[in-house]
Amino acid sequence: MPVGEKILGSNINSSLFSLKISKNSLSYSRFGFIVSKKIDKRAVVRNSLKRNVRACVEELFDKIKPGYDLLFLVSKDAIGKNHSEVCREVNKSLVSGKIIWNTHCF
Repeated sequence: MPVGEKILGSNINSSLFSLKISKNSLSYSRFGFIVSKKIDKRAVVRNSLKRNVRACVEELFDKIKPGYDLLFLVSKDAIGKNHSEVCREVNKSLVSGKIIWNTHCF
């Protein structure tokens, strides 16, 4: 998404993150992961949260429909959650946003 461009699409709020979904005109989907310094001042913690959410998206990548921009805004509640809990929330959010079909992999 170009800087300053207004995102038109849907927002899905989870206990661990907010997901902003927007259509794009490309033949593939793009993903962004944001963890603010407000969540934790330590870069190690912020990077760990990003890696955890990114790993969940990578596991579901083949099931995600092309042509979408997805922006994950990770919240403070994600600190200390294990991988399966985060993946369950990612899966639930993508299903409710109709980005993937309902899969029961977690």
